[in-house]
Amino acid sequence: MTKQVPIVDPEGTPSDRKEDVEAALFPLPFTPFEFYYLLEDRPGFPSVFQIVLECRGTLDRISLESAYQFALRRHPILAAQIDLDRRRWPSWVTCDVGPIVWVEADLAATRNVVATAATSGVRLRITQSGDHYTFQFVFHHVAVDGVGAFLFIADLFLAYAHYASGASGDPELRRLDVARLRDRDGHQLFNRRVKLVDLVRIAKVHLPLYVRRCAVVCNHGEPTQSKVASDSVADYLVYDLSEEETAALSRVARTQSVMLHELLVRDFFLLLNAWNQGSREGRRPIRMAVPTNLRRREDYRMPAANVFSLAFLTRRPQECEQRESLLASIRDEMEAIKREKRGLYFEAGLRISCAWPAMLRWSLGRKWPFATAVFTNLGTGLDNVPLPVRNGLRVCGDLVFDGGAGAGPLRQDTNLSVAVHTYAGRMSVCVRCEPTLFNPDQQQAILDAYLGQLRSTIELGT
Repeated sequence: MTKQVPIVDPEGTPSDRKEDVEAALFPLPFTPFEFYYLLEDRPGFPSVFQIVLECRGTLDRISLESAYQFALRRHPILAAQIDLDRRRWPSWVTCDVGPIVWVEADLAATRNVVATAATSGVRLRITQSGDHYTFQFVFHHVAVDGVGAFLFIADLFLAYAHYASGASGDPELRRLDVARLRDRDGHQLFNRRVKLVDLVRIAKVHLPLYVRRCAVVCNHGEPTQSKVASDSVADYLVYDLSEEETAALSRVARTQSVMLHELLVRDFFLLLNAWNQGSREGRRPIRMAVPTNLRRREDYRMPAANVFSLAFLTRRPQECEQRESLLASIRDEMEAIKREKRGLYFEAGLRISCAWPAMLRWSLGRKWPFATAVFTNLGTGLDNVPLPVRNGLRVCGDLVFDGGAGAGPLRQDTNLSVAVHTYAGRMSVCVRCEPTLFNPDQQQAILDAYLGQLRSTIELGT
């Protein structure tokens, strides 16, 4: 067992020095959820996700390079790689992160980036076209979730604003507690005595995933010419709703006494049900995977890490025929997920499986997917970065942020992922499909179908 050295300087206060952090923190054993995501990292289906930010103005490369290294020091798991200990259990160990990749190309080509399975927690590529810059962050999902990714992005641009202003020394940002990374799954249930009700809830979360086959999203046509699953995380489509449409969706959610997230999930169920109608898959239940943030209030002082789990919502096709009743059932289930902390029970089941890692490997070799599709709500991540605002847009030095989007990973037979992100009053909808099954026209049709559902919701007011 690795001896844990306090991460403090000689005066007894937390230390930010890279050498102190590395000596005290690493090797850092995996949590069960990290191990689960590592097993899900497969050829053609890397466990990586992308966040893309579009901005314009003047960029100081030297200042950005300095800010990048500063942010990596504050978030050590993103500057780590995976190694196996003597018991063959994976751990995080320190490594050298690759430099920022700078590219000058036409703006139209900036999304054709191939990103294979990550060797470290983050990689950054910046493409310039005139005074327009596209920041493409590729995060290893084994290392970090979307909330943690935006914590890193916030520190990067706050540091850049400091360095670009010509200020001396490093920026003084809010202090993070690096030692909390050792407790990044401290919310798990086994910190207390496990009760019978806990075991029942664990079984209710896990058993349906293995014994009840869910629908697969149909491609309604011949497979594309590609024979091998793509490693690209950039084969996605993004559409930005107008401020009026975004505000209208929020009004509908308020009038229906639901969260906007619940309304968006309901419309995604309507899309999936309508899309599969008339096919064999249309008779199977639809199961949606929804990431759930497990951070407690004190965990927001933790550097970027994976502190989330998955909740699974299942509906039979006939349950998707009535808009109002479907929305009410999703609202009730979302409340139960929060009240019963069902994300914890999914992770608790993984912890039990990790007592026999071979069993977890076997279970992930199932012949059908856990979920039909994945729906991720990135919230207002870019709006939460404490930067000045000009005409409703965030400003960093001489850069103005025009927008952003995110693309989640795909899994075999879970071949559709949708992510939404709201910035400056506009919601962006990002759709990513398995490229070996869906050609660009089919992917566009799915995006159009979801936008159609959202606009029907605005029109009907329910």
